[in-house]
Amino acid sequence: MTVNQARRRKALARWHRRLALIVALWLAVLAVSGVLINHANDWGLDHKPLPAPMQQWLYGIESDSEDFCKTAVSLGSDCKHIFARMPLLAGDLLLSENSLFLLDDTGQLIEKLGIGQLGLERLQGAFREGPRIYLRDRHITVLTDTDLLDREILDSELAAALDNRNWLLAGESPNLVSWERLLLDLHAARFLGPLAIVFSDLMAALIILLLLSGLWLYSVKSKANENGSRNQGGHFDQ
Repeated sequence: MTVNQARRRKALARWHRRLALIVALWLAVLAVSGVLINHANDWGLDHKPLPAPMQQWLYGIESDSEDFCKTAVSLGSDCKHIFARMPLLAGDLLLSENSLFLLDDTGQLIEKLGIGQLGLERLQGAFREGPRIYLRDRHITVLTDTDLLDREILDSELAAALDNRNWLLAGESPNLVSWERLLLDLHAARFLGPLAIVFSDLMAALIILLLLSGLWLYSVKSKANENGSRNQGGHFDQ
């Protein structure tokens, strides 16, 4: 091996180690986020919201213009999980994933109703049409009244006809930016916006470059060892 070849090999080995560190860090992020995403439902990460400071820093989401904890003090800590308010003829209906809160004109709690009592798993959206209130989760749409006394599960055709209505959606609430959403964005590098695709392509190119440079270094080292063995053998033969 000539002096220039040795220098090139040393320089390539140095850059190979640096690229390996960058790729290893990104692969570690993918591995950890992938495992957490796979178990998001088991560990409650799919509905557990991010802290408000993280939502503002990472997603630029400010607090709701209407602070439910101030307008409905009778709810206590339950107000933190509310994502929308539905005005009624007398009072308000506050919506959360797991519960409905019926308030009077003064903001006092009249009734708290669990979503499960209406046959829903987790509330995803609601809208009101006169005295009728429509609620839905991932599977079904339920029709009830403003007193929340009666319920009717709509068939799929009637439910689909309501898709273009002005639903109050849980996903539009900043309180429902979940840890799973953060992990998915991190896993796909979505924080980079339009550059996410470029970043993914770049990391793929680095992995290919790392593989090729590793193969070349291995080949050079193998040839050097082979030449060294031959020279050593020839020396002994003499």
